[in-house]
Amino acid sequence: MSIYGFINWFFMYSFIGYLLECVVLSIEYKRPVVDRGFGHGPFCIIYGFGALGACLLLKPVSERPLELYAASMAMATTMELVTANIMVRLFGAFWWDYSHKRFNYKGMVCLESSLAWGLLGLFFFYCLDNWVRSMVNSIPRYLGTVLAVGLTMFYLVDFLYCLRLRLNGLDEDEEKAVGRLKIY
Repeated sequence: MSIYGFINWFFMYSFIGYLLECVVLSIEYKRPVVDRGFGHGPFCIIYGFGALGACLLLKPVSERPLELYAASMAMATTMELVTANIMVRLFGAFWWDYSHKRFNYKGMVCLESSLAWGLLGLFFFYCLDNWVRSMVNSIPRYLGTVLAVGLTMFYLVDFLYCLRLRLNGLDEDEEKAVGRLKIY
């Protein structure tokens, strides 16, 4: 896979993760949930990194379902815990809360989600990855290059914008209000 194909593969998993989160949370909260991820746009890049980690770390056990399940569970739960701790250090909060679920640790991880991550690892290796790769490989080369560069630029600019807001302790609505105050 070319570097552009890899970037599109990464963003495809980030988009699929966004959809997964929206569906699961909409069912759980019994109302539509669409505001997921760190920035704007339909991407939860932790899923892109999760797919990358699965390919790099879990491939050796991908033919042994029980080991794959356990390894997927451990890898994804660790990623979730590390990400939550980084977010707490940077922003004073993280973007999910499992504190209402049984067997949770500081609301950052919980047994229910860990068990689901194991199933997602099986689904990733046995169903999803071949489909995602074929979808990415079906994009014409020129369009794939433009798409990869465009997605990367969009995400980097948006990430830096959102990072600046959150490091300053503001959300987007507060930033607009501050901007209006400066004008008057």
